[in-house]
Amino acid sequence: MGFELSSMSPYDNLIFSLLGGNMMAERVTILLLFVCCSSKLYIGIGAYELSKEEDLELEEQLKLLNKPAITTIETIYGEKYDCVDFYKQPAFDHPALKNHNFHPEMIPNSYPEGRMYKNSSTNNRSKSLWVNGEGCPVGTVPIKKTTKEDLINAKLASKIYDKQYNPLTQQEPGTHYAILHTNYGTGRKFNGGGMETATYNPRPVTGSQYSSSQVKIVNGRDSIEVGWTVNPTLYKDDRVRLFIYTNAGASRCFNTHCPGFIIVRTDVPIDQILDPISQRGKKLYGQTLLIYRDSPSGNWWLELDRAQTKVGFWPKSIFTGLTDLATYIEWGGKVYGPHLAPSPPMGTGFKLEVNLFWDAFCRLIVTVNETYQIIDATETSTYADIEQYQAIDMGFYNPTYRHLMLYGGPGGYIGK
Repeated sequence: MGFELSSMSPYDNLIFSLLGGNMMAERVTILLLFVCCSSKLYIGIGAYELSKEEDLELEEQLKLLNKPAITTIETIYGEKYDCVDFYKQPAFDHPALKNHNFHPEMIPNSYPEGRMYKNSSTNNRSKSLWVNGEGCPVGTVPIKKTTKEDLINAKLASKIYDKQYNPLTQQEPGTHYAILHTNYGTGRKFNGGGMETATYNPRPVTGSQYSSSQVKIVNGRDSIEVGWTVNPTLYKDDRVRLFIYTNAGASRCFNTHCPGFIIVRTDVPIDQILDPISQRGKKLYGQTLLIYRDSPSGNWWLELDRAQTKVGFWPKSIFTGLTDLATYIEWGGKVYGPHLAPSPPMGTGFKLEVNLFWDAFCRLIVTVNETYQIIDATETSTYADIEQYQAIDMGFYNPTYRHLMLYGGPGGYIGK
Protein backbone atom coordinates (compact mmCIF):
# COMPACT_ATOMS: atom_id res chain seq x y z
CA MET A 1 0.00 0.00 0.00
CA GLY A 2 1.46 3.39 -0.99
CA PHE A 3 4.11 4.26 -3.57
CA GLU A 4 7.67 3.35 -4.47
CA LEU A 5 10.41 5.19 -6.33
CA SER A 6 13.45 3.64 -7.94
CA SER A 7 14.93 6.42 -10.07
CA MET A 8 15.52 10.14 -9.77
CA SER A 9 13.92 12.81 -11.94
CA PRO A 10 16.05 15.52 -13.59
CA TYR A 11 14.93 17.84 -10.80
CA ASP A 12 16.15 15.72 -7.89
CA ASN A 13 19.66 17.17 -7.60
CA LEU A 14 18.68 20.83 -7.28
CA ILE A 15 20.50 22.29 -4.28
CA PHE A 16 19.19 25.20 -2.29
CA SER A 17 20.89 27.12 0.52
CA LEU A 18 19.02 27.29 3.79
CA LEU A 19 19.14 28.66 7.29
CA GLY A 20 18.13 26.16 9.99
CA GLY A 21 15.67 27.19 12.71
CA ASN A 22 17.20 28.35 15.95
CA MET A 23 14.17 28.57 18.20
CA MET A 24 14.54 26.54 21.40
CA ALA A 25 11.78 24.36 22.82
CA GLU A 26 10.94 23.65 26.43
CA ARG A 27 11.55 20.12 27.58
CA VAL A 28 9.24 17.95 29.61
CA THR A 29 10.35 17.63 33.24
CA ILE A 30 9.43 14.02 33.90
CA LEU A 31 10.36 10.87 32.06
CA LEU A 32 7.42 8.68 31.21
CA LEU A 33 8.58 5.12 30.93
CA PHE A 34 6.28 2.16 31.38
CA VAL A 35 6.91 -1.34 32.52
CA CYS A 36 3.91 -3.43 33.50
CA CYS A 37 4.11 -6.02 36.20
CA SER A 38 0.76 -6.89 37.75
CA SER A 39 -0.92 -3.48 38.25
CA LYS A 40 2.11 -1.22 38.69
CA LEU A 41 2.76 1.82 36.57
CA TYR A 42 6.38 3.01 36.49
CA ILE A 43 6.98 6.73 35.94
CA GLY A 44 10.61 7.77 35.83
CA ILE A 45 12.52 5.87 38.51
CA GLY A 46 9.54 5.49 40.85
CA ALA A 47 6.64 3.10 40.79
CA TYR A 48 3.03 4.07 41.23
CA GLU A 49 0.71 1.20 42.08
CA LEU A 50 -2.74 1.48 40.58
CA SER A 51 -5.53 1.85 43.09
CA LYS A 52 -8.33 -0.70 43.19
CA GLU A 53 -10.66 1.84 41.56
CA GLU A 54 -8.18 2.56 38.77
CA ASP A 55 -7.62 -1.13 38.20
CA LEU A 56 -11.38 -1.74 37.98
CA GLU A 57 -11.70 1.16 35.54
CA LEU A 58 -9.05 -0.41 33.32
CA GLU A 59 -10.86 -3.74 33.42
CA GLU A 60 -14.10 -2.06 32.32
CA GLN A 61 -12.29 -0.32 29.46
CA LEU A 62 -10.76 -3.62 28.40
CA LYS A 63 -14.22 -5.17 28.19
CA LEU A 64 -15.33 -2.35 25.91
CA LEU A 65 -12.24 -2.58 23.71
CA ASN A 66 -12.07 -6.37 23.42
CA LYS A 67 -15.20 -7.34 21.54
CA PRO A 68 -16.22 -10.93 20.81
CA ALA A 69 -14.36 -12.20 17.76
CA ILE A 70 -16.06 -13.97 14.85
CA THR A 71 -12.62 -15.36 14.02
CA THR A 72 -8.97 -14.44 14.50
CA ILE A 73 -6.52 -13.93 11.64
CA GLU A 74 -2.77 -13.38 11.48
CA THR A 75 -0.51 -11.05 9.51
CA ILE A 76 2.65 -12.20 7.76
CA TYR A 77 4.52 -10.52 10.66
CA GLY A 78 2.90 -12.84 13.20
CA GLU A 79 0.47 -10.27 14.66
CA LYS A 80 -3.04 -11.49 15.43
CA TYR A 81 -6.24 -9.51 14.86
CA ASP A 82 -9.77 -10.31 15.95
CA CYS A 83 -12.41 -10.05 13.24
CA VAL A 84 -15.13 -8.16 15.09
CA ASP A 85 -18.72 -7.68 13.93
CA PHE A 86 -18.94 -4.30 12.21
CA TYR A 87 -21.52 -2.96 14.68
CA LYS A 88 -19.56 -4.17 17.71
CA GLN A 89 -16.31 -2.36 16.90
CA PRO A 90 -15.14 0.12 19.62
CA ALA A 91 -16.32 3.18 17.67
CA PHE A 92 -19.96 2.46 18.51
CA ASP A 93 -19.33 2.79 22.24
CA HIS A 94 -19.20 6.55 21.72
CA PRO A 95 -22.36 8.14 23.21
CA ALA A 96 -22.97 10.09 20.01
CA LEU A 97 -22.94 6.92 17.88
CA LYS A 98 -25.32 4.68 19.80
CA ASN A 99 -28.36 3.53 17.80
CA HIS A 100 -26.85 4.73 14.51
CA ASN A 101 -27.59 2.51 11.56
CA PHE A 102 -24.36 2.55 9.53
CA HIS A 103 -24.06 -0.09 6.84
CA PRO A 104 -20.74 -2.01 6.90
CA GLU A 105 -20.14 -1.45 3.18
CA MET A 106 -21.11 2.19 3.21
CA ILE A 107 -19.14 4.69 1.15
CA PRO A 108 -19.09 8.50 1.24
CA ASN A 109 -21.82 10.32 -0.65
CA SER A 110 -19.43 12.72 -2.38
CA TYR A 111 -15.83 13.05 -3.49
CA PRO A 112 -13.78 16.21 -4.05
CA GLU A 113 -13.16 17.32 -7.62
CA GLY A 114 -9.70 16.41 -8.90
CA ARG A 115 -7.02 13.97 -7.78
CA MET A 116 -3.77 14.03 -5.86
CA TYR A 117 -2.11 12.21 -8.79
CA LYS A 118 -2.79 11.74 -12.47
CA ASN A 119 -3.23 7.98 -12.63
CA SER A 120 -4.96 5.94 -9.94
CA SER A 121 -3.60 2.47 -9.21
CA THR A 122 -5.92 -0.49 -8.93
CA ASN A 123 -3.30 -2.36 -6.89
CA ASN A 124 -4.35 -2.69 -3.28
CA ARG A 125 -1.46 -4.29 -1.37
CA SER A 126 -3.38 -4.63 1.90
CA LYS A 127 -4.49 -8.23 1.19
CA SER A 128 -0.85 -9.34 0.98
CA LEU A 129 -0.53 -8.37 4.66
CA TRP A 130 -2.53 -11.42 5.75
CA VAL A 131 -1.50 -15.07 5.98
CA ASN A 132 -4.89 -16.01 4.51
CA GLY A 133 -4.44 -13.50 1.67
CA GLU A 134 -7.83 -11.97 2.31
CA GLY A 135 -8.27 -10.34 5.70
CA CYS A 136 -11.45 -10.61 7.77
CA PRO A 137 -14.79 -11.99 6.56
CA VAL A 138 -17.39 -9.64 5.10
CA GLY A 139 -19.32 -7.83 7.83
CA THR A 140 -16.37 -7.78 10.23
CA VAL A 141 -13.36 -5.49 10.76
CA PRO A 142 -9.82 -6.20 12.04
CA ILE A 143 -9.19 -5.08 15.63
CA LYS A 144 -6.09 -6.04 17.61
CA LYS A 145 -6.87 -7.52 21.04
CA THR A 146 -5.87 -5.14 23.86
CA THR A 147 -4.17 -6.22 27.08
CA LYS A 148 -4.03 -4.19 30.29
CA GLU A 149 -0.42 -3.38 29.53
CA ASP A 150 -1.42 -2.22 26.03
CA LEU A 151 -4.11 0.04 27.48
CA ILE A 152 -1.81 1.74 29.99
CA ASN A 153 0.87 2.09 27.31
CA ALA A 154 -1.69 3.67 25.02
CA LYS A 155 -2.81 6.11 27.72
CA LEU A 156 0.78 7.18 28.34
CA ALA A 157 1.49 7.48 24.62
CA SER A 158 -1.65 9.57 24.12
CA LYS A 159 -0.74 11.85 27.03
CA ILE A 160 2.69 12.43 25.52
CA TYR A 161 1.25 12.96 22.04
CA ASP A 162 -1.64 15.25 22.98
CA LYS A 163 0.15 18.55 22.43
CA GLN A 164 -1.73 21.60 21.22
CA TYR A 165 0.43 24.41 19.93
CA ASN A 166 0.62 27.31 17.54
CA PRO A 167 3.83 27.43 15.49
CA LEU A 168 6.04 30.41 16.32
CA THR A 169 3.93 31.41 19.32
CA GLN A 170 3.97 28.49 21.76
CA GLN A 171 6.33 25.59 22.31
CA GLU A 172 5.66 22.31 24.07
CA PRO A 173 8.21 20.64 26.36
CA GLY A 174 9.98 17.70 24.73
CA THR A 175 8.01 17.85 21.48
CA HIS A 176 9.76 19.09 18.34
CA TYR A 177 8.48 19.85 14.86
CA ALA A 178 9.68 20.26 11.30
CA ILE A 179 6.50 20.99 9.38
CA LEU A 180 4.77 22.86 6.62
CA HIS A 181 1.52 24.49 7.72
CA THR A 182 -1.25 26.66 6.37
CA ASN A 183 -0.85 30.30 7.34
CA TYR A 184 -2.79 31.78 10.22
CA GLY A 185 -5.16 34.70 9.80
CA THR A 186 -6.13 34.04 6.18
CA GLY A 187 -9.75 33.15 6.99
CA ARG A 188 -9.51 30.13 4.71
CA LYS A 189 -11.30 26.88 5.52
CA PHE A 190 -10.62 23.38 4.28
CA ASN A 191 -12.59 20.25 3.45
CA GLY A 192 -9.46 18.19 3.94
CA GLY A 193 -5.81 17.67 3.12
CA GLY A 194 -3.38 15.00 2.06
CA MET A 195 0.13 14.05 0.99
CA GLU A 196 2.47 11.27 -0.01
CA THR A 197 5.16 10.69 2.60
CA ALA A 198 8.28 8.56 2.28
CA THR A 199 8.46 5.99 5.09
CA TYR A 200 11.71 5.65 7.05
CA ASN A 201 12.79 4.05 10.30
CA PRO A 202 14.85 6.79 12.01
CA ARG A 203 16.71 4.58 14.50
CA PRO A 204 17.27 4.73 17.39
CA VAL A 205 13.86 5.62 18.85
CA THR A 206 13.61 4.13 22.34
CA GLY A 207 11.74 4.32 25.66
CA SER A 208 9.08 7.04 25.68
CA GLN A 209 10.41 8.66 22.51
CA TYR A 210 8.49 8.68 19.24
CA SER A 211 9.20 9.87 15.69
CA SER A 212 6.41 10.43 13.20
CA SER A 213 5.36 11.89 9.88
CA GLN A 214 1.73 12.95 9.58
CA VAL A 215 -0.93 15.15 8.05
CA LYS A 216 -3.02 16.96 10.65
CA ILE A 217 -6.47 18.57 10.24
CA VAL A 218 -7.60 21.07 12.91
CA ASN A 219 -10.52 23.22 13.96
CA GLY A 220 -10.42 24.58 17.52
CA ARG A 221 -9.59 21.82 19.99
CA ASP A 222 -10.58 19.11 17.52
CA SER A 223 -7.87 17.49 15.42
CA ILE A 224 -7.26 14.41 13.29
CA GLU A 225 -3.80 13.05 12.48
CA VAL A 226 -2.78 10.24 10.14
CA GLY A 227 0.67 9.04 9.16
CA TRP A 228 3.49 6.69 10.02
CA THR A 229 5.24 6.45 13.37
CA VAL A 230 7.91 4.66 15.39
CA ASN A 231 6.50 4.63 18.93
CA PRO A 232 7.91 2.03 21.38
CA THR A 233 5.60 3.14 24.20
CA LEU A 234 2.52 2.49 22.10
CA TYR A 235 3.58 -0.61 20.17
CA LYS A 236 6.36 -2.17 22.32
CA ASP A 237 8.67 -2.31 19.30
CA ASP A 238 10.54 0.00 16.93
CA ARG A 239 8.74 -0.99 13.72
CA VAL A 240 7.29 1.62 11.38
CA ARG A 241 3.50 1.60 11.60
CA LEU A 242 0.44 3.32 10.26
CA PHE A 243 -1.45 5.30 12.89
CA ILE A 244 -4.39 7.60 13.42
CA TYR A 245 -4.78 9.99 16.33
CA THR A 246 -8.17 11.40 17.27
CA ASN A 247 -8.67 14.47 19.45
CA ALA A 248 -12.40 15.06 19.79
CA GLY A 249 -13.82 16.12 23.13
CA ALA A 250 -13.17 13.32 25.60
CA SER A 251 -11.78 11.11 22.82
CA ARG A 252 -8.02 11.58 22.71
CA CYS A 253 -6.30 8.41 21.60
CA PHE A 254 -4.46 6.39 19.00
CA ASN A 255 -6.15 4.01 16.60
CA THR A 256 -9.18 2.31 18.25
CA HIS A 257 -8.25 2.85 21.92
CA CYS A 258 -11.19 5.23 22.29
CA PRO A 259 -14.49 5.24 20.43
CA GLY A 260 -14.93 7.41 17.36
CA PHE A 261 -13.26 6.14 14.18
CA ILE A 262 -15.46 3.70 12.26
CA ILE A 263 -13.55 1.10 10.22
CA VAL A 264 -15.28 -0.03 7.02
CA ARG A 265 -12.57 -2.23 5.49
CA THR A 266 -12.17 -5.92 6.25
CA ASP A 267 -8.47 -5.98 5.30
CA VAL A 268 -6.84 -2.73 6.50
CA PRO A 269 -5.81 -2.53 10.19
CA ILE A 270 -5.06 1.07 11.14
CA ASP A 271 -2.06 0.11 13.29
CA GLN A 272 -0.43 -2.18 10.72
CA ILE A 273 3.32 -2.63 10.23
CA LEU A 274 4.51 -0.78 7.12
CA ASP A 275 7.00 -2.74 5.06
CA PRO A 276 9.11 -2.35 2.99
CA ILE A 277 10.45 1.03 4.07
CA SER A 278 12.79 3.47 2.36
CA GLN A 279 16.56 3.11 2.43
CA ARG A 280 18.51 6.35 2.13
CA GLY A 281 19.96 6.77 -1.33
CA LYS A 282 18.26 3.60 -2.59
CA LYS A 283 14.70 2.57 -3.39
CA LEU A 284 12.03 4.66 -1.69
CA TYR A 285 8.66 3.55 -0.36
CA GLY A 286 5.88 5.60 1.10
CA GLN A 287 2.25 6.14 1.97
CA THR A 288 -0.48 8.10 0.22
CA LEU A 289 -2.84 9.75 2.73
CA LEU A 290 -5.97 11.84 2.22
CA ILE A 291 -8.46 13.06 4.83
CA TYR A 292 -11.55 14.67 3.37
CA ARG A 293 -14.98 15.76 4.50
CA ASP A 294 -17.99 14.10 2.92
CA SER A 295 -19.99 17.17 1.96
CA PRO A 296 -23.56 15.87 2.53
CA SER A 297 -22.91 14.13 5.87
CA GLY A 298 -20.03 16.16 7.30
CA ASN A 299 -18.18 12.94 8.19
CA TRP A 300 -14.37 12.96 7.78
CA TRP A 301 -13.08 10.07 5.63
CA LEU A 302 -9.63 8.48 5.56
CA GLU A 303 -8.32 7.32 2.19
CA LEU A 304 -5.07 5.41 1.73
CA ASP A 305 -2.89 4.54 -1.28
CA ARG A 306 -3.31 5.36 -4.94
CA ALA A 307 -6.08 2.82 -5.22
CA GLN A 308 -8.09 5.34 -3.13
CA THR A 309 -8.86 2.75 -0.46
CA LYS A 310 -11.47 4.20 1.90
CA VAL A 311 -10.53 2.76 5.28
CA GLY A 312 -13.14 4.43 7.48
CA PHE A 313 -14.42 7.72 8.84
CA TRP A 314 -14.79 9.96 11.85
CA PRO A 315 -18.51 10.81 12.23
CA LYS A 316 -19.35 14.50 12.42
CA SER A 317 -21.31 13.89 15.62
CA ILE A 318 -18.21 13.15 17.75
CA PHE A 319 -16.76 16.63 17.12
CA THR A 320 -17.36 20.23 18.13
CA GLY A 321 -14.93 22.27 15.99
CA LEU A 322 -14.71 19.76 13.15
CA THR A 323 -18.46 19.66 12.75
CA ASP A 324 -17.49 22.51 10.43
CA LEU A 325 -14.62 22.74 7.95
CA ALA A 326 -11.00 22.70 9.15
CA THR A 327 -9.23 26.00 9.76
CA TYR A 328 -5.63 24.72 9.79
CA ILE A 329 -3.61 21.88 8.24
CA GLU A 330 -0.02 20.77 8.71
CA TRP A 331 2.29 18.23 7.09
CA GLY A 332 5.67 16.86 8.15
CA GLY A 333 7.65 15.54 11.09
CA LYS A 334 7.03 15.43 14.82
CA VAL A 335 9.15 13.85 17.57
CA TYR A 336 9.22 13.61 21.34
CA GLY A 337 12.01 12.95 23.83
CA PRO A 338 11.95 13.16 27.63
CA HIS A 339 13.87 15.65 29.76
CA LEU A 340 17.67 15.24 29.95
CA ALA A 341 17.71 12.59 27.23
CA PRO A 342 18.74 13.29 23.62
CA SER A 343 15.80 13.99 21.30
CA PRO A 344 15.22 11.22 18.74
CA PRO A 345 16.03 11.33 15.02
CA MET A 346 13.36 12.55 12.60
CA GLY A 347 12.76 11.51 9.00
CA THR A 348 15.92 9.79 7.76
CA GLY A 349 17.75 10.76 10.94
CA PHE A 350 20.30 12.84 9.04
CA LYS A 351 20.78 16.54 8.30
CA LEU A 352 19.08 17.50 5.06
CA GLU A 353 21.09 17.32 1.86
CA VAL A 354 18.26 18.72 -0.27
CA ASN A 355 18.08 15.58 -2.36
CA LEU A 356 14.91 13.51 -2.59
CA PHE A 357 16.76 10.20 -2.41
CA TRP A 358 18.64 11.17 0.74
CA ASP A 359 16.05 13.24 2.63
CA ALA A 360 12.64 12.48 4.10
CA PHE A 361 9.91 14.29 2.20
CA CYS A 362 6.22 14.96 1.81
CA ARG A 363 5.09 15.48 -1.77
CA LEU A 364 1.73 15.96 -3.48
CA ILE A 365 0.86 18.23 -0.54
CA VAL A 366 -2.75 19.17 -1.14
CA THR A 367 -5.75 20.76 0.49
CA VAL A 368 -9.42 20.23 -0.28
CA ASN A 369 -10.64 23.80 -0.55
CA GLU A 370 -13.96 25.41 0.34
CA THR A 371 -15.34 24.72 -3.13
CA TYR A 372 -14.53 21.00 -2.68
CA GLN A 373 -11.53 20.81 -5.03
CA ILE A 374 -8.25 18.98 -4.41
CA ILE A 375 -5.55 21.57 -5.09
CA ASP A 376 -1.85 22.02 -4.34
CA ALA A 377 -1.47 23.65 -0.94
CA THR A 378 -0.87 27.41 -1.08
CA GLU A 379 -0.32 30.17 1.50
CA THR A 380 1.89 27.94 3.62
CA SER A 381 4.93 28.40 5.87
CA THR A 382 7.55 26.11 7.38
CA TYR A 383 8.32 25.75 11.08
CA ALA A 384 11.18 23.98 12.82
CA ASP A 385 11.54 24.79 16.50
CA ILE A 386 15.20 23.80 17.04
CA GLU A 387 18.23 23.61 14.76
CA GLN A 388 18.55 19.82 15.10
CA TYR A 389 15.56 19.52 12.75
CA GLN A 390 14.90 21.27 9.45
CA ALA A 391 11.91 21.91 7.19
CA ILE A 392 12.35 23.20 3.64
CA ASP A 393 9.43 24.18 1.43
CA MET A 394 10.40 23.42 -2.18
CA GLY A 395 7.11 24.85 -3.46
CA PHE A 396 5.77 23.47 -6.75
CA TYR A 397 8.75 21.24 -7.51
CA ASN A 398 7.65 19.63 -10.76
CA PRO A 399 4.49 18.09 -12.27
CA THR A 400 5.26 14.71 -10.65
CA TYR A 401 6.06 15.77 -7.08
CA ARG A 402 4.03 18.99 -7.20
CA HIS A 403 4.11 20.79 -3.82
CA LEU A 404 7.08 19.29 -2.01
CA MET A 405 8.70 19.76 1.39
CA LEU A 406 11.79 18.15 2.91
CA TYR A 407 12.14 17.61 6.64
CA GLY A 408 14.09 15.80 9.32
CA GLY A 409 17.31 15.77 11.27
CA PRO A 410 19.55 13.76 13.59
CA GLY A 411 18.05 14.97 16.86
CA GLY A 412 20.31 14.73 19.89
CA TYR A 413 18.99 17.91 21.53
CA ILE A 414 19.24 18.01 25.33
CA GLY A 415 17.94 20.73 27.62
CA LYS A 416 15.34 23.48 27.65
